[in-house]
Amino acid sequence: MTVMTSAEQPIATILIIDDVPANLGVAVEHLESHGYRVVIAQEGEEGLQRAAFVEPDIILLDVMLPGENGFEICRRLKADAKTQDIPVIFMTALSGEGAKLAGFEAGGVDYLVKPLRGGEVLARIDIHLKISRMQHQLRAQNAMLQSHRQELERQVEERTAQLLASNRLLEAEIGERKKAEQALQERERQYRTLAEHTPDTIVRYDRQCRRVYANPKLIEELGGDLERILRHTPTEYPGGQSVDAYQACIEQVFAEARPMNYELAWQAADGRQIVSDIRLTPEFDADGGVVSVLAVGRDISEIDQYRRNIHRLAFYDNLTDLPNRALLADRLRQTIADASLYGYRFALMLMDLDRFKEINDTLGHGMGDQLLCAVAERLSQCVRTFDMVARLGGDEFAILMPQLRDGEDIGALAAKIVKAFELPFPVFGREMFISASLGIALYPRDSADLDALFRCADSAMYHAKQLGRNNFQFYNKELTVRSSERLALEAALRHARANGELVLYYQPQVELASGRVIGAEALLRWNRGDGDLVTPETFISVAEDSGLIVGIGEWVLETACRTAVKWNIGREEPLKMAVNLSTRQFQQQDLLATVKNVLLETGCKAQWLKLEITESLLLEDSREVIEVLNAFDEMGLALSIDDFGTGYSALSYLNRFPVRQIKIDRSFVSDIPGAQDKSELVKAMISIAQTLNLELVAEGVETREQADYLKRHGCLVGQGYLFGKPMPCEIFEAWLAGR
Repeated sequence: MTVMTSAEQPIATILIIDDVPANLGVAVEHLESHGYRVVIAQEGEEGLQRAAFVEPDIILLDVMLPGENGFEICRRLKADAKTQDIPVIFMTALSGEGAKLAGFEAGGVDYLVKPLRGGEVLARIDIHLKISRMQHQLRAQNAMLQSHRQELERQVEERTAQLLASNRLLEAEIGERKKAEQALQERERQYRTLAEHTPDTIVRYDRQCRRVYANPKLIEELGGDLERILRHTPTEYPGGQSVDAYQACIEQVFAEARPMNYELAWQAADGRQIVSDIRLTPEFDADGGVVSVLAVGRDISEIDQYRRNIHRLAFYDNLTDLPNRALLADRLRQTIADASLYGYRFALMLMDLDRFKEINDTLGHGMGDQLLCAVAERLSQCVRTFDMVARLGGDEFAILMPQLRDGEDIGALAAKIVKAFELPFPVFGREMFISASLGIALYPRDSADLDALFRCADSAMYHAKQLGRNNFQFYNKELTVRSSERLALEAALRHARANGELVLYYQPQVELASGRVIGAEALLRWNRGDGDLVTPETFISVAEDSGLIVGIGEWVLETACRTAVKWNIGREEPLKMAVNLSTRQFQQQDLLATVKNVLLETGCKAQWLKLEITESLLLEDSREVIEVLNAFDEMGLALSIDDFGTGYSALSYLNRFPVRQIKIDRSFVSDIPGAQDKSELVKAMISIAQTLNLELVAEGVETREQADYLKRHGCLVGQGYLFGKPMPCEIFEAWLAGR
């Protein structure tokens, strides 16, 4: 290896490998004297170790060494990476060409022939040191060049990689752009397909509200004429009041630069009425100004119809199409507010059909519903155009009459309605007659509160019913008192049976020709705890309306049957007991089973019992009623029609039902023989009974003249004050025994 001197001049280190040091004395001295450092090794292995450790600049190697010769040692030096570049000069006494060739082949650079000559050794060493240094320099330059080349190649590779990466990015970007363009084209195609095939209408408007684009759906709905559709505004085509408001909304979107929704009702070219929910969206230019408005409309006609149906179900009566209670209450609240603000008055009428329940229950709900529809139509024809007729439910109607003018006669309208009900109602090919009772409340005279007005009109209506029905009544404060009394009466009636307050009175029925008593009618009285005797006219309607009549009627039947059994035990000619049945008893219980049980429990024979029913029960062939009446007839029970002639149906039912007797109502008997019209009616009834072979009883006979007239024209049985008033059982029995 090279060692630096104090003068910074390199000194070469020479390794001499020779097994005879004496041979080297002259050479070593000569070399050292010339500034070389000399290292000695006497055999090959030692030389290898010193070469690896010292790293000399040149090696002088003896060919003839003990063990391995110099050629082998040279080969081992050249095989070691650490020593392979050190020049090796062989020293040998052999001068043949073969030895030299063997040395060069082993890796030597030169040959010195022993004995060594100092000048030659120095010259050869100096030459090979120069050559070695030049080789080192060349190797360093080559290494530098190699390094530069490698760096250049690295930079080239790096730049190439960068270019390749840039190319890949560029290719990827180009690919993405192509994909984006393709996606955009596909999206445009899809949007165009969607716009051209959507069931929605799509249109674009310019700043003048002219159509600059319309999809096929809108073109189809507007009739297909592009010249009239494009470049024209909605008001220009198709035009119309609703379209004018729509165009104003478009202009508002342009002005306010914000989207809006608009519901447009319009007519298509084929005449269909369409309701569209339209979304109006502003479209902006680069400066943020609105350049167009896109309108997308969806047909919501079906939804609109659903809404109308829901509204109708919520605010209109499903049967008659009249406003219902909810809509009337809403209109009434508005009317109260307006009347309070502007100081005018209005009227609320409540109307109830008289005895409709009997008609509905006997004729069936189908007939009853048709009658209600006919009533609704007739009411609507009676009122002013701005009045409201509503159905509150069942057979109850209401009429709101706003903005009454001074001097306007509310009573005249009410009378007009009552009179309108005198005409028959055509229902399912037949004529039906029914009357109505009306109650009228006035704002603000009677009340300024909605609920209170209803209560006032309701009280007036019930007052009209109490006055005989088929009339109208205005509200007064006394009616509120009466209503409270009616509620108290119902509450007391609920406990009357349990408290033993109900009692039967008996009025005799007499054979007119002989004066013989043939039976009696059981008449209900209420002996209240305060000692007052309440007549049926006072409480029967309450019992009917509340349903209490069912239980009361059962008690009447049982009590009358027990009385009949007591009277007829051991009697040759039994007395027949007449008992009234309510229509409600046919509706709300198993009447047939009740009658059978009463007869069985009391021991009363069917032949001793006569059941009185009203004409209204027989108005139609109700299957259930017919079955019960036929069963009564098969049991031997006599059926009598009470208050005959006061009904409003044909007489054909006398042939269709198992009726054995009819009773002429007291209203016809009271005026005979003085009143000719009543006398003729009574004669006609007697003739009908005789023709149909029916028994006949005249009610309300109070004078001998009436009895004689009836007897003379063929009526066989009479009942009235002439023969005896209604009496308690004990008094009746005493009266009967005295005859």
